[in-house]
Amino acid sequence: MILFISLSVSVSVPYAGATTVDDYPSGIAASGIMSSRHNMGNYGRLITVDPNITTEACIFCHTPHFANRGAGVNPIRPLWNRGSQALTAFTAYGTTSSGTTVNSTDIGSTSLACLSCHDGITTWDTIVNTPGKDGIVAGGQDRNWAFRMPIFGFGSVQSDHFDTSETGTCFLCHTLFMYGPGPENPADRLSVGTDLTNDHPVSILYNEGLTDNGLRPPNTVIASIDLVSELSGSGDPALLNNMSQNRWAVNGFISDTATIADLLRDGKVECTSCHDPHFRNLSWDEVEADWNTGLFNLEWCNSGGPSGEECTDGNFLRRVGGNSGSAVCRTCHDK
Repeated sequence: MILFISLSVSVSVPYAGATTVDDYPSGIAASGIMSSRHNMGNYGRLITVDPNITTEACIFCHTPHFANRGAGVNPIRPLWNRGSQALTAFTAYGTTSSGTTVNSTDIGSTSLACLSCHDGITTWDTIVNTPGKDGIVAGGQDRNWAFRMPIFGFGSVQSDHFDTSETGTCFLCHTLFMYGPGPENPADRLSVGTDLTNDHPVSILYNEGLTDNGLRPPNTVIASIDLVSELSGSGDPALLNNMSQNRWAVNGFISDTATIADLLRDGKVECTSCHDPHFRNLSWDEVEADWNTGLFNLEWCNSGGPSGEECTDGNFLRRVGGNSGSAVCRTCHDK
């Protein structure tokens, strides 16, 4: 069981099966990292490190001592314990349709933090300060640890990072032959890569004054946004219930008072504007599926393993209810 506790509310959220938006009222902790894929220690729920490494979870991103201060521009924080690629390794979005330009030197600290695992190059065990007394390497060092992914009927396969290229470990199983192109290949979700031109712009100024982007004012209270009125003819009670509630995880808690500005970093949209790496958001799958099935995915996400939204952890989206009805997009974009 995950136990969410606040001063006035205590809510129990089960691992198995779907939970709903009603299970995430305002004021409870936006938590669950210990039972999510972001726990990469020995007791992590979905990623199992080779034995005798560490039971710690926070160490893969944070350290109380000898943190990587990130010499140069855009230092990563807080108390960051990972190495990362140089800014020159990334191809930033460039010029948007609204005329705003994002260069590689503009990539913000919080987006760089996410990319230090999800760039498809840096191994997830490239850390500065190892558990115990194993030493400190400024800038981080690949520890040559591996995680094991169970494969139905074939035991498990090991990998040390999320390389989905044709030479990467993930490609051995997650191929077009088994899953087809696009989102049907779940491994692709793990690797953003270094080319950021084919994703939502990050480190881009949230500028409501630009005429063609349809952005809501940053002081808009998120919970006040009407996401329902345009759903004409929808007879799905679960979807209507989902869309009528627009709470987001902000500063570690579920909030119904946060504004769009609270999702920004220095006035810019970053990876963390939509995703909270600590929030295991299981509030989506009563409306629509967000997981994958397939011949070699059965043990991983269905029989013999977790099911439903547990497989994706709700993509760690900040919005309670996920992106059903494009509600994450429509929170900022008045379209």
